[in-house]
Order: sequence, then structure tokens, then C-alpha cells
Amino acid sequence: MSAVPKSSLASPSPVDDDGDSVVDTEEGSDQEEVNVHFEDSFESGEPSQQNVRLEEHIKLQHLEQLMYAFTTHNPEDILVQEGTGYFPAKVQKRSPGCMNLQEFKDTIFKILGTAEYDEYLEKLFMKLDTSGDNYVDWNEFCSHLLVLYRENDYLRKKNDIPFMVEPKIRHIVHNKQEQTTKVVAVQGPVRYVTISKEGAMSVWQPNMVMEKHYCIADLEVDPSSQKRRFKMWVTDAVYMPNCQKVAIASTSRDIRFYDVSSSQYFEEYHLFAMTDVPYSFDYYYNVKQPNSESFLVFGVDTGSIHILTFHKPVNQLFENPFKNDGGVQEIFMQDLPNHSQWVSHKVLTDIHPELVRQVRYLPENEAIISSSGSPRNSLVICDVTAIKKSYVFKLEKAVECFDHNKNINLLVTGSGDHIVRLWNPYVTTKPTAVLTGHNTGVIGVAIHEGFRQVFSYSKEAVIKVWDIKEHVCLQTVAIKFPSALNGRMPEHGQFPVHLQGPPYSAFVVTCNDYIAVLRLGKVESTVDNQEVTHDTQLCSAIYNNFLKQVVTGCDSSTISVWDIETGSRSLVLANAHGDEEITFLAFDSTDRRLLSGARNGTVKAWNFQNGHNLHNLESVGEHEVTGILHLPDKKVILTVGWNQKIVTYDDTDPDSANLSANDKWKGGQLHTDDILTADFAPPNFLATASFDGEIIVWDVDTEKIYVRLRKGQPQTISKRMEALKSGVSGLEDRIESQATTATLMSRPNSRHRLSHKVEKGQVAPVDKLMFLKARASVRFTESAVLISSEAGKLRWWNISISNKEMGYFYVPNCPDESVLAMCSTANDSLLITGDTQGVIKCWNISSYCIQNEGYIVKKVAPLEVWWKAHDSAVVSVEYIQHDSGTFVLTASTDRTARLWSPEGHYIGTFGQKSPWNLKITSTWAHPKTPWSKEQDHLTDNSERTTSNDNIVDVLETASENLPNERERSDLKHFSRSGTESSDTYNKPTFLGVKVEKDLERRQRDRQGRRAQFGEILPQSTSQFGKQCSPYHALTTPTWSEVQVPEFLPLPQRMKNKGYSETNLTKEDVINMDFSFGLPDPPPVAPSVQTGPKKLSTVQQPPSRGEKGLKPSSVTSGRGRSSYEQKSTAGKKTSAVR
Repeated sequence: MSAVPKSSLASPSPVDDDGDSVVDTEEGSDQEEVNVHFEDSFESGEPSQQNVRLEEHIKLQHLEQLMYAFTTHNPEDILVQEGTGYFPAKVQKRSPGCMNLQEFKDTIFKILGTAEYDEYLEKLFMKLDTSGDNYVDWNEFCSHLLVLYRENDYLRKKNDIPFMVEPKIRHIVHNKQEQTTKVVAVQGPVRYVTISKEGAMSVWQPNMVMEKHYCIADLEVDPSSQKRRFKMWVTDAVYMPNCQKVAIASTSRDIRFYDVSSSQYFEEYHLFAMTDVPYSFDYYYNVKQPNSESFLVFGVDTGSIHILTFHKPVNQLFENPFKNDGGVQEIFMQDLPNHSQWVSHKVLTDIHPELVRQVRYLPENEAIISSSGSPRNSLVICDVTAIKKSYVFKLEKAVECFDHNKNINLLVTGSGDHIVRLWNPYVTTKPTAVLTGHNTGVIGVAIHEGFRQVFSYSKEAVIKVWDIKEHVCLQTVAIKFPSALNGRMPEHGQFPVHLQGPPYSAFVVTCNDYIAVLRLGKVESTVDNQEVTHDTQLCSAIYNNFLKQVVTGCDSSTISVWDIETGSRSLVLANAHGDEEITFLAFDSTDRRLLSGARNGTVKAWNFQNGHNLHNLESVGEHEVTGILHLPDKKVILTVGWNQKIVTYDDTDPDSANLSANDKWKGGQLHTDDILTADFAPPNFLATASFDGEIIVWDVDTEKIYVRLRKGQPQTISKRMEALKSGVSGLEDRIESQATTATLMSRPNSRHRLSHKVEKGQVAPVDKLMFLKARASVRFTESAVLISSEAGKLRWWNISISNKEMGYFYVPNCPDESVLAMCSTANDSLLITGDTQGVIKCWNISSYCIQNEGYIVKKVAPLEVWWKAHDSAVVSVEYIQHDSGTFVLTASTDRTARLWSPEGHYIGTFGQKSPWNLKITSTWAHPKTPWSKEQDHLTDNSERTTSNDNIVDVLETASENLPNERERSDLKHFSRSGTESSDTYNKPTFLGVKVEKDLERRQRDRQGRRAQFGEILPQSTSQFGKQCSPYHALTTPTWSEVQVPEFLPLPQRMKNKGYSETNLTKEDVINMDFSFGLPDPPPVAPSVQTGPKKLSTVQQPPSRGEKGLKPSSVTSGRGRSSYEQKSTAGKKTSAVR
């Protein structure tokens, strides 16, 4: 699409710097940002037009011709009435530049030279005609194209943006204002370990809570020595996963190996007296064979590269000493040949003329990539065996950092000249791409293979995300470190970045003594193949018959518009109500405006073709909106909700941005509990129902009550006491919720209720009301015209005769379920229901409750067909009459909206990758079902990464799922039956009994574990929070008091002191001195250590001559010395004596 001259375009809406459309919500108030996104969904219904869109066909010359046609268009006036001899002719003046539908189509056909977009142009014209005057001008057409392409481009970029949330920044207090040299991630469980330049080690949980800290102490120095000792600085660190070690190098020309397999880290090996300073690390091991040879590669300050090959790293790294002295094992570098059974050493000399900044081992071809600050060999790929020729990359500003990925054959370098370069590893002369945009030197790069992106980090604390294929910058994040404010240039360690893989996908950055974690909000396509419509559960899916589109809303405050003919998305309204859940969606009577209500009581009107917020309706309290109705005759918008009120809004002024609320309902606000549902039947019937079971029918013209079908039934004290005596679980919560219904969000709505069982003493709430509009159009009919859904039962009501309730029957297949969705055909011959088990049922109601029988009918209506449509509760169902046939639209809390045929044939899920064509049944998913694919990935215990960190435990909802056997014909997935009793559907199947028993068994196991181990504090048994520990199974026995026997045999020594069997008491035994000679002095309490735990070198125990003069300092390590063990054992023996 070529650019359009700005002078000829009309600005569609205010746009911020990021490309998001910003809509004013209220005058004089804060602006609420609404992200509007268009997607490629304008495919035509014809097969030949599916791959070519009108917008893709239009070029710059076409737009110039179209602009000329609009500006020169001077239509003739419309003759309204012919003139006579007495009266002149009446004509309607037409504005120049405005075209009707036929003129618009003729102009497009003439310019493009094709008539293949005839059907699509009718849809496009209706979208452009936002005012509804049946005319379109050049400004409206350009505004539509401009918004379409701008948001289309933004949507493509946003899909590739990895960072969706603000970074978490934490201060590393124990660094003592020194920068962090390296951050490593240890496994089992995942912890981030930061190591400062002076040796402060801090351990962080993935949620950036510091768990513990240590201090890497240097060798102790004799204070009497006159020699000056230089301070040790840490140069690099690397994690060795197969042996659970962390290797840390320092300027003391040594490498320390710390064991991190337990909750307490301690130093195990110390390799010292090296010839050069190790400056950079890399470690490789075979994941499939962890105990095979592994390689620790490190570059030194002289430009050489050393390789330590550990033969059996899982068993041990070095030879055990002859004496088991405990503490840290000191290994002299010159003695490494004595450890040849476990380790071997190799040196690659003269790779670089100066220190090696970074190294990377390539196991595929046994090569090593290394970088330095030298311009003549900035980066070298050398062969370990020195047989192959080395690849030398020369850059004027050298290479500060690099990253390599074998699978995509990519090498990325960052330099001090502010440039990121992409290389073919075997082409040294010229990079494949040069990425510019940083203002300072690049000091960290990382390749994300799953995203096909490169992350780069510069000295000014700015992260840029680059697309590998397009070579463009997708996102720029400036991290606001406190040390980088006020124009100060922050300081960084040698390795400031770390890319963490799943399940805690994040990009970790260190700066000075701060650490920042940026979670990756994008989901990799290879992780989760489940096709969903939204990322959270849906509240509704409604069909617009005028524009042939489907609109869905979800709990993440997102509204999406879908093309029903292909299932593709055409518009996304993100943050429609801020962060609040969307609870209700409806169209106005003209099908041109979308009305949405939210959890916090806000109601808005939208032009869902371009995402413009047309009206903001005044809220009446912060209460959930459960119903929105548009009354065209009165030009009123009516809302109901948990505020227990019927509220109206004047809709006569289409240009008013804010509509005032009117809660002065003439009939009075009669509901005393939350209104859960409402429905309208032309010309003037309004039905409302509340949580306490009350159902009222109103006359809209007079706003007075027409008939009260049932009065509210609040809980009585006797019912509550009876329920408490019966031990019903959860009743207290119900009573408390019932008492606080007037407060904000007093109870979960019907979609969010975990259980739909009506407790004893509790009134069944009315989940859904629906008028049978064809029957209700007949005045004073004897037929049932209103259906209410209450705890799974459908009750049929007549509003004209004295016997109001005419019949009822139970719908779900299992007890204690509910029906949340209902719809009927235009002639009320077929009723479609959706229950909380995800089952859709079609009932033949053409002859059900059509006359007064004189008694309540309990017979079940004839069931035509039923099928399993979703994994959880169905929240909306609609019967659609389309040019291509009739269809059933369903939405569920399992995050999907799906399209079905009336026979239960699965067409597809809105949001799936492959589109369908309603006219071509071969493009439908039938005969497959949503569960036709293997579900192994849904039942294993492996973790999956998602955008809002949601991990669904499918085992918890096993009672709602059907297994793979559902495809077998013997289960009758699509069942047809005649008239059956309600008891037939209440009988659980064999499969249902098995699933319920498994669920009960798991619940019993959980309750047993809670009863046995519930009082155990995880913090006292494990250092990792709620990480399971085998010591949870240990319980402390109850100590009983020791009783002294009556006749205690006494030795001669006690008799000499005057004790006998008769005068010896319990107090005498407790206070008796059993020692020989002088008693031992009381032990001295050790001093409390307030500072960090020391990971210093353990000193050898003192000799016998020094005993008592200088205490031994054992702070960490492999154990105490044998001398100390013997000494302690001797003291204990003497004490017992």
C-alpha cells in the first residue's frame, strides 16, 4: 500500500506516539486509552477472492483517481414529488462529493477494472456509513483506510513485541554499591544468583524476592605480615547444571567451585595458583548423558583459551585428598596432572593479543568462539583440534559482546560503535545486516530462537528488540534504574544481561547495584497448540445480522469482532473498560452500535466498525452490569445489575458523548437483591429477575409493574439453623454474601461460580430469563411466554392467566448443574440451551405448554439433538439465520467461541488458524470435533507458558471433560431421542461415575494431606518457600514426663551421702551432682552472626599444643574435622557419666 498525501486525508481520531487510538471517555476527566486493532479478515465469500483483499488491490494511482472522482462528483437532486400547475416540484438537494451505494460501487468498478468485489463493497459501504444517512464521502473513505492500515501495522508489530509489562527493578543491598559482574540461573528450583565485583552473592526467587545472600571471602591474611595484599575482584561465573556447581573466577588467578545442590551454598573446590587471570567462562555438557565428558572453557587475560575436561562430573570433579580434613579442597594448578582420572587440561595459545572478553563452545564442530578488544582479530572461531582454519572477524571498534545460535545459523555481535551486526558465522568479510539505533555502545546481546528476535542492551540502559527476518526494531525499552537518572551514565559489569528460558521466560539486566527482570509476555507457538478465541474466559458472543459479524467479549476487557463467513478477526478493542471484566454485550435496535457493560458498573456504546467510543453512560454505583436493553420506541437504553435498580438513559441525541443516568423508575425499585437477568419482548414487556428468585414483568410504556410472577424468598432463620445443623459446607459464606449484596462485588457471577449446587436453606437464583417473542406478540395468550432458568430447571410462565407457572423440567445430564444460556428460533418452535457442563441441547417446543392444562406440567419437552460443545460452562448461545444456512453460535468460559450447524456438526472455533467458508462444507471441521486431536499435552504435568502467566490444571476439571472415546458411536455424541423423563438425564453414565470417583478420590487425598501436614510450616522445613521437602513427613512425638520409681536401687556412693530408698525424692534426683571432682564450666553461647553467611575457606583444626589457645573457625564446607568430632564425642560421654 503506497502512502496517501496527508493533505487529502481526514484525521480519523487522535493518535498517540505509539500508534494507539485514544478515545475521550468523559469530558473534563482522565482519558482512557483504548487500543483498536484491525486484522486481515475481509475475504470474500467466493473461493477465487479469498486470497486477494480490496485494500491489497488498491495502489497509489487508484487512490488518486478515486479522490478525483469524489471531488468532481456532483450528483443530481432527488425528485421527491413531481410538480403540478399549482405547486412546484419537491426535490432533495444532494451534497457534492457524496455517493450512494450504487454510485460507490460503479466508481470502484471503473477504477479497478473488476467487479469481483461486489459483495464486499456492500459490507464496506455499511462500515463507512457511520452516520447512517446512506451516503459516503472521500473523508470517510480515507479515514477508514488510514485507521485500517495504521492499526494493522501496529497489530503486526504488537504480536511480535515480547515485553508487555513493566520491568521489576530491585536493589541489591549487599553489593555495597558495587556493580554486578554476572547473573546466573541455577535449577531445581530456578533461582537467580547475582555476584558482585567484590564477591557478594545474592540469591533471588523468580518473582524478585531475595531469598538469601553470602559473601565470598578471600583467603585470610596474617595481620603480622608486612606484605601488601591486593583486593580480589570477580571476573566471571558460570553454572554447571549436571553437577550442580557454580564456578567463579577472580583476579586472584583462581577458580572457586561452589555446591548449589542444597539450600545452603558452600565452597567445595578451590583451584588456585593459575598462571593467568581467568576472565570469561563457558560450560558445555551432554544433556542426554550428564555424567559424560563436559567442558569448562575460559579465556584469560593473555589472550589464550583454557579447556578443563571433566570426565565424570556428576561423581566428582577432582581427586579426593588423602586426608579427610574436611572443608574446602585446595587444588594447586601445577598438580592437575595428579587428577588425571577426573580432569584434564588443555591450552589454546595466542588466540588474541589481549584479554578474552567472551567465549562460547560449539559442540557440533568442536570449535570455540571468542572475542576481544583488538581490531585485527575482534572475533575468532577456532578449532579445538587446531586442524581446521580459524575464522577471523575484524572490526574497527572490536566486539564487546556476541551470541550464537546453531539452529538458525546466526552470529550477533555488539560493538562500541553503537551498532548491532548479524553475521553468517562462515562469512567474515561482511555482515548480513547492520542494525542501528542505539546511542551508546552495545554491551549485551541475546538471540531468542523461538521469537526469531535479537535483544540488545546498551550502556545507557536501553533494550532494543530486533526482528531477525525484517531487520527492523520492534520495541525499545528504557529501563529507569535509579542510578541512571538525572543524566548520569550507569556503570555495568562485564556480563550485564541474561536470557532465561521457560517456564520463567524473562530477560534479566543488571546495572550498578540494581537488577531488573522483564517477563516475556509472548507465547511460543510450539508450547501450546490449543485454539482459543480469547486469553481469558468469555462473557458472551452475539451475532450482528446487519453486518454479518460476531462480537465476543472476555474478562480481560477485550472485545473482538469476527467475520462469521470465515471465522477471521477484523477488529480488536483492547482495554475497552480499562482492567475491568466485561460482563454483558448487546446491540442496539439498528445493529449499528455495540453496548458493553463491565464489572465496575460502567456502560459504553461503540461503533464496532472503527472502534470509536460513541457514548459513555453514567454509572450508578460500582456494581456489575448484568443486562443492557435498547428500547427503540422510547429511544431509551435500559440497564440492570447488582445495584438492584432499573436505570434508563435518554438516547435521543446521537451526538451526546455522555448520557446521564435516570434511576427514577416510576414503578419503584422493587427488587431487594441483585438483578441477574432481564429480557424485553415487543411491544412493551420487560422481565427482570434477581438472586433471591423474584421475577417481575413490567409494562415499559407506563414503567409500572404488570405482574409479579414470584416474590423474592430471602433466607429464613429456621432454614439457616437447619442448614447449620446438617453441616452444609460453605453456608456461612453464602449468608455473609447474602447480607452484603449491596456492597461491591459481593459474590461471583454465574459464570465464575465454582459450584452451582443450591445449598439447603438457600433460594435458587434465576440465572436466565427469555421471552418467547412469537408467543408474546399475541395478547392474552394461554401459552407460556417466559422461560426462567433456576438451578438447571426451566420454568415456563404465562403472564396473562391466573395459573402463572405452567411447567418445568430439568435440563443438564448431571445433578447440581445450571443453564446459563438460552435462545429460540424466530417462530419459537425450537429451544436451544447451554449448561455448565458445556452441553448444547435442542428441544422441540412447538407444542409444549401452549395451553393451560390446569396443573403444572412436569413432562420433558421432546429433545431433538444434543452434543458436547465446550469443556466448561456455556455462557451464551444464539441461533443464526444466514444466507448460507442456519447455524448455532456458542461461547464458553473455556476461552472459546464456536460455530455449529443445528445438527451439532462442528464448523470451527473463532480464532483458529485456518479459516472456513460457510458455503463450502469441506472447509468445516466436521466430522472432527474440538477433541479429535490427541490430548496428551493437556493431561501431563509439564508446565506451559502463557501471556496473562495462566496455567490450567486440566485434572481439576476432569469431571467436565469427555475423553477421547467421545468420538465412538456407542457414546452417542450426537443423540436423537423422543420424549423422555427428566430422571433419564439425571442418571450419570458409566463414564461420569468413573470421572466423579476419580475426582472424589483426589479430593479425599488432598483433605488427608491437609489434615496430616497442614500445621507444618514449609518455611521451617525448606529454604524454598512452598517447595516440597521429605521432612514434611516427620512429626515430633509427644514427650511424656519421666516418673522416678518408688524403689530406686542406689549405689554405695549415694548411700554414703545419706540417701536411702525412702527419703529419695524427684527433686533430689534433678538437683543431684553426678560429676567426679569439680563440675564442668557451663558452655559459652556462641556469638550471634548478624552479617551475611561466609563462604570462606575452612581452616585446619589446631594441634594439641594449641588447643584452648585459638578456636577453629568452621563456617561452611564439607564437614567438621575428625579431631573436633572426637572432642565433641568425648565431652558428650563425660556429660552422660
